[in-house]
Amino acid sequence: MGEVRRAVVITCLHGFLGNPHDWDFLRDAGFAIETPPLDAIPNRGDVLLGYSLGGRLALQALLAGANYKRAILVSTGLGIDDEELRAARRASDEAWAHRFESEDFDVVIADWNAQPVLAGPALTRTRDDYDPRGLREWSSGALPPVAARLHELTLPTLWIAGARDTKYVAEADRAATLARDGRAIIVNNAGHRVPWEQPSAFTAILRTVCDSAA
Repeated sequence: MGEVRRAVVITCLHGFLGNPHDWDFLRDAGFAIETPPLDAIPNRGDVLLGYSLGGRLALQALLAGANYKRAILVSTGLGIDDEELRAARRASDEAWAHRFESEDFDVVIADWNAQPVLAGPALTRTRDDYDPRGLREWSSGALPPVAARLHELTLPTLWIAGARDTKYVAEADRAATLARDGRAIIVNNAGHRVPWEQPSAFTAILRTVCDSAA
């Protein structure tokens, strides 16, 4: 009898205002996934998948020594190097945090989704999905920038962005150049929320990665 291969497990990290159920469509498609809290990322595993804020946290974990076979970073920025721009981002994030915590949620979420970077279909959210750490501790203005350290990563990294999301297309291309074993895939007819805008294309990419990590 041939050896039975163990299923490749994808550790999935959601974005700001997201929740673990965002990844249910991957389980429905037959993938083995785990969806840990963002403050309890396992230190090792097969494939680490992070989207947006989750991607930033994935990079911090990997640079701190987390041991994975592959990493997939979706709509993930590399942080802000300029100190003045970092301070401006922190101020902007604090203003958003104040709004989320003091105004009608539906009004604030509508304004949040109206930002150009988030253009496209939005997932339904409730106030329970809001975590203030996303704006105060885990934003690109708060976390250390990583561009200068990407060469330290020895695992293959795949950077995915939606073609309409020009800011993160540029970040994906830049990251793929800076990382030792980096590659970028730009998904057509998608913006920032690639996995949910183009689930078929996204799952096809994941199957290829899982085959490589098996």
